[in-house]
Amino acid sequence: MRKGVYCLWLITIAAVACVRTPAAIPTQAMDVYEFRQTQSSVSVAVDPFFTAGRTQAAFRGGEDFPEKGLLPVQVVIENGSSEDIQVDPRGFRLIRGNGRSEITLSSYDAFSMVKLPIGWWALGAGFVGGSVPAYRNEARQRDIEARELKETTIAPGKSAAGFVYFAIEENEKNLAGSHIALVLKPAADRELAYNIPIAGRRDIPVPPKSPQPTGSSAPSRSPAQSPSRTEGTGGGVIIRSPAQ
Repeated sequence: MRKGVYCLWLITIAAVACVRTPAAIPTQAMDVYEFRQTQSSVSVAVDPFFTAGRTQAAFRGGEDFPEKGLLPVQVVIENGSSEDIQVDPRGFRLIRGNGRSEITLSSYDAFSMVKLPIGWWALGAGFVGGSVPAYRNEARQRDIEARELKETTIAPGKSAAGFVYFAIEENEKNLAGSHIALVLKPAADRELAYNIPIAGRRDIPVPPKSPQPTGSSAPSRSPAQSPSRTEGTGGGVIIRSPAQ
């Protein structure tokens, strides 16, 4: 009896998961992105999700991506031109510092890198469709597929966003020297080629925030007057004055 209830519980979980549509990952204004280029009024930003903290927040099972060697890169394209822009993510490349080129993975190949194994006991008991690893795999695959940058045409004044996926070394700690190369086509006989340097590190922890003083009589600044402090992707710190 207990076994039957347990199986029914697993099947219910899987059924609920099937109807859940993964939410899109929000994008930011183009000038917020550190890695971007503009050509002929067409802007492209790329944002590598290189740390476990970022992948875990964006994808179910994302905490496993770094150790499995899967690198998701968010791409944002804004068409400020007067022409339609054709986008084919299959032509995107990750160019390493040593010149080695990595092609984009299909969403299925990306999922295969982080797919959880299903134990022999689940196969033997007929639980493949309702086992916990199968449920988790289904959730991972849906997130990766739903957030993939699709082949599309961007009309003037419109934008598109999504992720492309690359395989990297599992123990890689630094993206310095790498580039994302891609080609967009505003017309059949023209191309816009982008080569965008990227960076990112896993081996430098984010420093803790400084504690706020208590009981101080010094007047506090309003948010609009305070300078902003941004942790640089390469480990540095950028201080922007209120005038910027």
